Amino acid sequence: MNLCKGGGDTIENFNLMAKGFDTSRRTERARIIADEIRKYIFAGHEKSALEYGCGTGLVGFELINDFKSITFADSSPAMIEQVKEKLLCLGKSANKALCCDFMVDAPQNIKIDCIFSSLVLHHIGDTKAMLTHMYNILNNNGHLLIVDIDTDDGSFHAKYPGFDGHNGFDQSALTRLVMEVGFKKADIKTFYHGYKIISGEEKPYSLFILDAVK
Repeated sequence: MNLCKGGGDTIENFNLMAKGFDTSRRTERARIIADEIRKYIFAGHEKSALEYGCGTGLVGFELINDFKSITFADSSPAMIEQVKEKLLCLGKSANKALCCDFMVDAPQNIKIDCIFSSLVLHHIGDTKAMLTHMYNILNNNGHLLIVDIDTDDGSFHAKYPGFDGHNGFDQSALTRLVMEVGFKKADIKTFYHGYKIISGEEKPYSLFILDAVK
């Protein structure tokens, strides 16, 4: 997971979290998210993919055999180092890790068949600008697959008083925004229900998946 500049928490915070990021809770949720994303992958072995805000690659490494290649992108150097170590251990030379912040230095010289991200978009203040960056590097008929939080009351980030991103997204509003950016088709649905412990109480949340086609 990547917190871009302007998204509330700092890159430094994620640098500090990198080595201990792969908790059992995050790993299990990543498997569920990857299984859902996989339902939208067709002929993936012929296609390139990019995971934006990859963190340590928990979701992307679940999907690494589903694509011809994956570029893991994150703005945290420490997170990207974790990805590089994993790639080295697996011997996955067709894949690469890229340290960049799309809101500052979005790559201009690459084209991708599929972009996916998990729990990233709500950290980014200018949602439309980020969607535009993603649109621009997708090939025609490419897919954007976004997993994020349905609108909540702020409980999801209650432990982070400095958080100034979005408290989830209204599905209809996000779909309209995606179409405004230029995508020709978009489908969205809730697929996951979970909870977080906040001040000793279980606070429910749900995740949606958005599939947008350029």
